[in-house]
Amino acid sequence: MRRAAAALLLAGAALLPAGAAAQTTYVAFGDSITFGIGDDPARSEKGYPPRLEALLQARGRAADVRNEGLSGEGTTDGVTRIANVLQAGDDVLLLMEGTNDVGKLSVETIQFNLREIARKAANRGVSTVHATIPPRLPSATNDGENHVAGQIAAAVRELAFQEERQLADPFEVFFRLTPDFTRLIVGGDDKVHPNAAGYDLLAEVFADVLTGVDEVPPVLGFVSPANDAQGVSPTAPLRLDLYDFGTGIDLAATRLVIEGVEVETPISGSERKLEIRYEPPQPWSGVIQVQLRSRDRATPPNTLDREVTQFVVAGTTFLAGDIDRDGRVDGADLLAFAPYFGSQRGDGRYRGFADLNTDDRVDGFDLALLAANFGRSSA
Repeated sequence: MRRAAAALLLAGAALLPAGAAAQTTYVAFGDSITFGIGDDPARSEKGYPPRLEALLQARGRAADVRNEGLSGEGTTDGVTRIANVLQAGDDVLLLMEGTNDVGKLSVETIQFNLREIARKAANRGVSTVHATIPPRLPSATNDGENHVAGQIAAAVRELAFQEERQLADPFEVFFRLTPDFTRLIVGGDDKVHPNAAGYDLLAEVFADVLTGVDEVPPVLGFVSPANDAQGVSPTAPLRLDLYDFGTGIDLAATRLVIEGVEVETPISGSERKLEIRYEPPQPWSGVIQVQLRSRDRATPPNTLDREVTQFVVAGTTFLAGDIDRDGRVDGADLLAFAPYFGSQRGDGRYRGFADLNTDDRVDGFDLALLAANFGRSSA
């Protein structure tokens, strides 16, 4: 792995005489995820900051990482608190906050607050590394599908791009690049905190950014039409923003695939941020699935190849049981339905899209509706 190779290359730096490199002081600023809630109770120093300090030192960096996480804090409180946290001699702010704002503040307000925190740090001579927030478990009572967390991630990426800062991307690494990320998140009441293994990975995400190890492919920002958008105009343009905060996007390898067909992909921008703007030559109809293929310039490259949005064009009708809105009731819908069977409104597991007869419970009546249409396609 590149990560192991990079560690070996950096290990030699640890053999330099003491004092050969100036120590960098990092301030880990955020909420209870930074503080370390959910970590191994046997650990005296919890969260990702002590792990990050050890990783940086193992990679030959003279580093001190101070944990300034505060449980329950939102970004509005962070704007006020940052002035009392920074000290003389601090070098870098590691800013990961916004989890407690999900469902309370708009994404635009969260982005504004993060910008203000970083601005106040800059006024004190402290640079900022922005970070997306980790995803939460599907059983979480708020944003279990991580739609809002994904929007916050896109906003943080745009902020880091605008301000020309580094980005650590826990959301992408956990949610997209880690098979079954749920094993890294503890249960509990809110279902948002990493466990010990999750904090290990979180520290590694930051360490890679701070030591120039690139294992994250290009990541998405703004997408329109948004995933699962309904009633989209047949002539709506397709707009995607793509970022890379490591080695840069390979522009020539970036392609749109619409309904399984690779199309001409108009692009503009740079290797750091690419804007894709596609006008449909013919009006959209039905359900449109859009895939994006890209890669960065790392050796070997980190690749992106996945569906980035699926939207429903105005005038399209669906059979009961077509949960994934792909125009057909099939095994994929049954798999999407199964996790919510037996739930009712008010339960953490309840989802309205699985309540096919809208009686506030997901039960045998809903399953019967799905079964009645199984194998059928929308007209």
